[in-house]
Amino acid sequence: MKCQGWRRYGGAFSLGPVRWEQCDRKPVAMLKVRQDGKDKWLAACPECWTECIENEITILEATPIKSEEKTE
Repeated sequence: MKCQGWRRYGGAFSLGPVRWEQCDRKPVAMLKVRQDGKDKWLAACPECWTECIENEITILEATPIKSEEKTE
């Protein structure tokens, strides 16, 4: 599973066209967020989770993702 955060590069005050890239980090939680009046569940790494908070995105719920590692 991959983090479902996206980052914008380029555009406005930097050189080149706008380019969006999906975060490639491992998610640690499923976040239920409200954007544009719609609720959705998204997998988030710690950095993207922090960006949600900083960008004042409404987080309704957070559920940890259990590790897929096997214990012997």
